[in-house]
Amino acid sequence: MFNYYMPVDIHFGFGAISKVGEIARRFGFKGLIVCGNSAKRLGYLDKVVSNLVINNIRDIIVFDEIEPNPTDIAVNKGALIASSNQVDFIIGLGGGSVLDAAKAIAIVSSNEGFAWEYVNYPEGPKSIPYYTRPVIAIPTTAGTGSEVNKYSVLSNPNRKEKIAIAHSLNYPKVAIVDPELTMSMDKDLTATTGIDAFYHALESYTNKLENKIAEDFAVKAIKIIFDWLLIAYHEPQNKEARLNMSYAAMIAGIAIDQKRAGLIHSMEHTVSGRFPKIAHAKGLSALGYYITLFNIKKAPQKYQRLAEELGLKDEHELLNKLKELTIALSLPRSLKDLGLAQDEDIINDLAEDVHFTARGVFNINPADITEEDVRNIYKTSLFEDESLMYG
Repeated sequence: MFNYYMPVDIHFGFGAISKVGEIARRFGFKGLIVCGNSAKRLGYLDKVVSNLVINNIRDIIVFDEIEPNPTDIAVNKGALIASSNQVDFIIGLGGGSVLDAAKAIAIVSSNEGFAWEYVNYPEGPKSIPYYTRPVIAIPTTAGTGSEVNKYSVLSNPNRKEKIAIAHSLNYPKVAIVDPELTMSMDKDLTATTGIDAFYHALESYTNKLENKIAEDFAVKAIKIIFDWLLIAYHEPQNKEARLNMSYAAMIAGIAIDQKRAGLIHSMEHTVSGRFPKIAHAKGLSALGYYITLFNIKKAPQKYQRLAEELGLKDEHELLNKLKELTIALSLPRSLKDLGLAQDEDIINDLAEDVHFTARGVFNINPADITEEDVRNIYKTSLFEDESLMYG
């Protein structure tokens, strides 16, 4: 038995951004646009503002202070701007960090308290929202799927933690997915966002939860990524590749919304929580192979089934394709590649962080896992030695 709930109005395709003003008028005539520097630099912000003005929405505030691995501090600042100006709606224009922040700003600005009160520790959040402002999510990358899910992953630099808000009120009201906006991505950003989408699909399919719709989306997303990510990487102006990757990222985002991400994401969040200059997807890449190897050796059944659905020989061919894709995209393959010091104290801190902030994910991992296993996987990645994985 499973439940499927996904209340986002999706507008997908080249030129979809031209509908932003028409859509925004549903919610009012005063808006806050949340973005980062790239949306301004690439002209996307001007394009959105112009379309809003054409549709008689002239009262527009821009909050452009969102950086990768968005912090609770930035969200609290944006929420204060939204609430004090009594905006009717919020537009998130950017990559996953921007979209996560925009959704969180909507939650915090519409309720009492501060952003960190709403994140989901294993025991649950301190506060529960009762209302939110409508959010229009416009991704400019193809990877996170934040435009169609209920998650906002935030970093707390004081606590060195990275945890998600996860609530049914945190869905955007509308997703405008225009692949044209992804054609400016360079090779590195194409690679990192694409591998993020891959791990969304892989983890949602293989975890212990059951949801046939989500698993079908995950399989489709992985097939598209295997077929099109390297083409988008080598041919950035290939419209068909960009369209397919935008679609894959979106449906992989729906897959994790329904079935959650897993241990790869949880172990990465502690890495970029402690080392915020590490890009989320590069952390995934550094850990993903080893965690997948651990799971395949301990509990191969879901991976065998996935390989069969993908038309592969077995789970080992699937693992090899992941390794080959990571190499072809010039992504890091270990924590050592990310520049972390080979220090046992770092390993212990990271493992303890996973247990403290995300131990609930242990229950859905394909294989039974303990904090000691997590420590050994970190050690394996840091020292690039698979013999360390099992203690």
